[in-house]
Amino acid sequence: MEQRKRNADDRPGSRGGQKGSGNREFRSAPRRESDRPKTAQQRPESAQRAANSRGRSTAETFRKGSEKKKLSASGAADNLCWGRNPVLTLLENKPSLCQSVILMEGAQDTFRDRVADLCVQADIPLQFAGRDELDALTEGGVHQGIAARMSPVTPVSLDSVTEQISADEPALIVLMDHCQDPHNLGAVIRTAEIAGAACVVCQNDRSATVNGTVIKTSAGAAFRLPVVQVVNTRRAIEELKKQGFWVVGLDHNTDETIWSSPLPERMVLVVGSEGEGISPLVSKNCDKLVKFPMAGATGNLNASVAAALGMFEWVRLHGAGAQ
Repeated sequence: MEQRKRNADDRPGSRGGQKGSGNREFRSAPRRESDRPKTAQQRPESAQRAANSRGRSTAETFRKGSEKKKLSASGAADNLCWGRNPVLTLLENKPSLCQSVILMEGAQDTFRDRVADLCVQADIPLQFAGRDELDALTEGGVHQGIAARMSPVTPVSLDSVTEQISADEPALIVLMDHCQDPHNLGAVIRTAEIAGAACVVCQNDRSATVNGTVIKTSAGAAFRLPVVQVVNTRRAIEELKKQGFWVVGLDHNTDETIWSSPLPERMVLVVGSEGEGISPLVSKNCDKLVKFPMAGATGNLNASVAAALGMFEWVRLHGAGAQ
């Protein structure tokens, strides 16, 4: 019994005053072995092979990442994305946009090594930071222990999207008319990808753009689904009509419900802004306006909720999208 007690007191990091790695005395509960940063020799062979294939070891990546640098929160929503799914999607689908990755110290081994491998493969700097630093950097965003600095997402042209849509198949395009809330835009992009929409169209002026908040809310879908920015919404609608699309606007002030008649196979679903709805000029250019029957005194639905209901009514009738 006494021998077991001595052995327990001799363990590194025990309360007996032994030193842990880095010559720090552990005064709280001992850290688990799996919580400690691993050396290149301890890391899984797959991570080391990926590092060596690029001529730079994973250990070098971690050394660079562990260098303490002052993190600035200036313009966080514009040049950052955060959260596990968005950052992994960025690294896997658009690594050319990623400038650097900031990972929270003490991250889970499997996740940390996966991020490190992706950074090494794309030659992206990896940096470590504390939770408070990440909280400040993301301005209170739910970062899940990771963020990435990135270049702006380049919008695609409407023509480049429509050229890839078959003229003989059902197709859905979602057009946001002056959507200024990035949370709503992100939620619409996420739902549009799930519904199989060909793209989401928004305006250059007086509209939210694809930034960190949009990317986080979309769960990374903003990196996968084309987001088109147009200067003139009316002109874009006219062009889509020439290509066989019917334009259906969501307007809670109209009389016709969305179930009054079947939605067209090739449809542009127009969703208005949070406060004012569809603008009068865009409304005049819609082939028809529909609403959802509502009870209560709220008056209207959130823009992203209304868009989701409209998209999945189309999915119910015509299947899961142009892809």
